[in-house]
Amino acid sequence: MPIELDEQREAILDAEGHILVLGGPGAGKTTIALLKAKSLFPHLQPGQKLLFLSFSRAAVRQVLKGCQALLTAEERRAIEVKTYHAFCLELLQSHGKLLTGRPITILFPTQERLEKARFEGDWDEERQHLALDQARYCFDLLARGVADLIERSSRLRDLLGSCYPTIIVDEFQDTDDEQWRIVKELASVACVFCLADRDQRIFDYRDDIDPRRIESLQDDVAPRTFDLGRDNHRSPHGGILRYADAVLRNLYPLPDVDDVKLVHCWPNAFSSTVHAAVLWTLSKLRRQGIASPSVAVLARSNRLVEQISGILSEPHQYNGTDLPPIDHSVVWDAELSAAAGAVVASIMEWSDSGAELPVTMTLEAIANYYELKNATSPSQAATANVRKFKTAAEKVREGSTPRNNAGKELLAAAEQGLEFKGDPIADWRAARGLLQKVSHLEELYRQSRLVRLFRATDTIGGGLADLWLTKGNYEGATQLVSRTLEHERLIAADQEPSGCMLMSMHKSKGKEFDGVVIVEGAYAGLFFDPGREQPPFERSRRLLRVAITRARTNVIIVRQTNAHPLTDQ
Repeated sequence: MPIELDEQREAILDAEGHILVLGGPGAGKTTIALLKAKSLFPHLQPGQKLLFLSFSRAAVRQVLKGCQALLTAEERRAIEVKTYHAFCLELLQSHGKLLTGRPITILFPTQERLEKARFEGDWDEERQHLALDQARYCFDLLARGVADLIERSSRLRDLLGSCYPTIIVDEFQDTDDEQWRIVKELASVACVFCLADRDQRIFDYRDDIDPRRIESLQDDVAPRTFDLGRDNHRSPHGGILRYADAVLRNLYPLPDVDDVKLVHCWPNAFSSTVHAAVLWTLSKLRRQGIASPSVAVLARSNRLVEQISGILSEPHQYNGTDLPPIDHSVVWDAELSAAAGAVVASIMEWSDSGAELPVTMTLEAIANYYELKNATSPSQAATANVRKFKTAAEKVREGSTPRNNAGKELLAAAEQGLEFKGDPIADWRAARGLLQKVSHLEELYRQSRLVRLFRATDTIGGGLADLWLTKGNYEGATQLVSRTLEHERLIAADQEPSGCMLMSMHKSKGKEFDGVVIVEGAYAGLFFDPGREQPPFERSRRLLRVAITRARTNVIIVRQTNAHPLTDQ
């Protein structure tokens, strides 16, 4: 595709050595990086490739989309686009034996959470022990392992420089300490081409992410620096970026732009206003000629994302107009929802042949849910629930009555029997509804409601239908649901955004949508929380800017009437 370049972008293509390109959302940083790769392609030696490192699979998908538009098939084969995790995983699996003397094995996140929940002691020390003494690397230690590896082995470092003479590093401002060690070592044997935006730092609440990372690059690597400024090709009319920048810099009054609409509501109208805002955004995008628009509904907390999902799943009325439910998907770290889905599936396996074994499976699945929860957010309550439901499972297996009320009620429900009809959706809802009725299982009910939003409904529904047609029951449902959800969770970030998608603001980083609806709750997901951050809320303003600039065409911001203003007078 023909692209007209200004003088500065031409200078980037002509520059040699290390390069740093600064620019805001939509400034064209990725485009110029791919054009730079295109210009370097003729100079590659046999066996050499260019490496493009990014943070998320969603960002990788955007880069690959750009490759399709800008590079020929032969050029695309000469560029490897990978996340840091994928790059580190491959390198450790290939050369990790140099660190430990034995082949590396990987402890993936879900398994790590379970082992952490069962471990008594300092888990950080235990992770180090697993890596150094057993060659078992947790996911979060992959970058540290690779940094150690290439710091200690000059031959491996030289090999990487020979394989990848130029390495493009996306979103450099969010590079953590271990990733920075990797970039510094690679810069000694290859040219690094870093893309960054100081105002998109949204992860510097983490201790291992330095807000001065760009300055460290300039001091230690001394790249030639280019600033693309406030250019915005994502939403070319410019209103969205001007509005986002005003929020970022706390400038009053906010600019009056056609692309951004701010809506206030009272708490009793919150649900209907959010529902109407999403429907209005979808409708407006279709009227603008986008046949299948993508709309992201963003909130600051997962709790509010869950609440919005419930809102969009039910009909509402707004100013006398009936609002139908909106089909949508949810993007987040979903191990708990998948574990809750396994509980529902285990209830679907109940049959008339006896209650003890199937109820035991359900109680063990509930214990597994709380093990995962305790590994994510350790608490005495979660630990007690693990112990309580494991004990209840043992009691039922022995033919005794469990002590806890939830176990008793599940056993009574199984003995009374659940009537399934062979309709997977209706039967799933019947099994899920039992969790709402049983004492202290409301949390699992709420989590399991999100299972249908994993883009896995067709796969799960079809699989459950096949089980019924083959066996006349749902035996095997737990394994089917668990396997499907794990697969869908792993590939979800690689999918092209379409339809209505719900996620946290942090999850939206690196993504683009036709429209964005940003929602603030009355209590959960506050934009500006004095208990979390002091005015003028610089960190929160950077996060809001990222959320607003995910949109190509339209933005609606839904807030409570008495909320802290977006900018101060």
